[in-house]
Amino acid sequence: MERKWTVRELTQWTNDLEGDIAECGSYVGVTAWFIANEAPSNINIYLFDSFEGLSAPTANDKVSSVDIHSWKKGDLATTEETLRDNLRNFDNIIIMKGWIPDRFTEVKSNSFRLVHIDVDLYEPTLRSLEFFYPRLVNKGVIIMDDYGYKTCPGAYRAANEFIESVGEKIIHLPTGQGLIIR
Repeated sequence: MERKWTVRELTQWTNDLEGDIAECGSYVGVTAWFIANEAPSNINIYLFDSFEGLSAPTANDKVSSVDIHSWKKGDLATTEETLRDNLRNFDNIIIMKGWIPDRFTEVKSNSFRLVHIDVDLYEPTLRSLEFFYPRLVNKGVIIMDDYGYKTCPGAYRAANEFIESVGEKIIHLPTGQGLIIR
């Protein structure tokens, strides 16, 4: 619940900024609910998810110990109907079904105040950062849900590689999340 509270607070913090909101990896919509509940109802909230679970992990996602859970293709699969049902009270939700980054081009002209990235693996984390960071408004926020988790070494690696390339910093929160403020 601490991670949801953090997202809730950061959503409120960005409410005076211009731009839309995006979430990469929505699963059943718990975090999206916290975002939508706090965000202004007149802005779009784009939710990107395949609903097929995780893509196949690569060598970048290999965990360091047999005692740590390893993701496999299809983990965290759900249905679009479940997500829609859980978010039925919000009119500003736009579900973008498909693999990351396939649907990103449909919002390439948008700017974003808040982006929540919860995709667990190297490749989709990197692609999400590459796409959304340049579209982040001044004082906009990217929250990476998986940044500090031993089960997500690829997400950690992708975030650090990306952030080094743009000369920014990641704030590692005690919740395990990583935070970028532009």
